[in-house]
Amino acid sequence: MYDSQIPVAFAAFQAPITKVAWKTKPSWYIVASEDQTVPPEGQRFMAKRANAKITEIKGSHVVFISQPAAVAAVIEEAAKGALK
Repeated sequence: MYDSQIPVAFAAFQAPITKVAWKTKPSWYIVASEDQTVPPEGQRFMAKRANAKITEIKGSHVVFISQPAAVAAVIEEAAKGALK
């Protein structure tokens, strides 16, 4: 868990954004259906706004820890889809 949590650089909040990638590039989103940190309804809203391919996985906010095989399958699908 520790290795997955890194501090955000302050510069990330100062960088000017001219184009957001999710508006023009394919996106994938995993909704963690049992997330108590980011409500699943909010996740679905963000994913739909990004026109992402949505996969729902039963799991908490750290679904990549509790369901690593399912998350890896979505990553593999995204990698293959990004090549198209």
